[in-house]
Amino acid sequence: MTPARCTQPPSGKAAMAAAQYRAALPVIQTRRLVLRAPTLDDLPVWTTVCGESFGSSEQEAWTEFSYYTSGWLLHGHGLFTVTLKNDDQIAGFVLLGLEWDDREPELGYMFSAEHRKQGYATEACAAVRDFGFDLLGSGQFVSYVSRSNTRSNALARRLGASRDAAAESAFDADQRVWRYSEVQA
Repeated sequence: MTPARCTQPPSGKAAMAAAQYRAALPVIQTRRLVLRAPTLDDLPVWTTVCGESFGSSEQEAWTEFSYYTSGWLLHGHGLFTVTLKNDDQIAGFVLLGLEWDDREPELGYMFSAEHRKQGYATEACAAVRDFGFDLLGSGQFVSYVSRSNTRSNALARRLGASRDAAAESAFDADQRVWRYSEVQA
């Protein structure tokens, strides 16, 4: 399949500009992981994970990828690509960002099937949670999780989040809102 024009890597001065912009974004390192700015080279993994997790088409995955990476310019926070420190393999993605209907910044994540159940999500999300405390201040971000998503609800608990019943009242009965507070971390 030929990639869409919008997914072709930039060249010339545009490539240098893109590299400079990415270099200005934060890099977070943990014991086993490096969380860095996304690149177009990450798109195939993003597309695969979106397809497996949400049934997204390639076009939908591209739109979401672009949307979440633009958060860095629009809000000062956005999508991190999570790579393994030992071999730079992409394990998944963590977002501190805003979706179109979010009422406040959200901590979200998705990992490839082969990198689940290894503690990477907890390690990466804890690092982004702490980054969020520093950037946004205590209690100013949440995770929106479907009630039926037991793994994500358990992760929010492990990260020290508390359910926010008042915020949940604005959603349907299936939505959980987990609030992060520096005191609980």
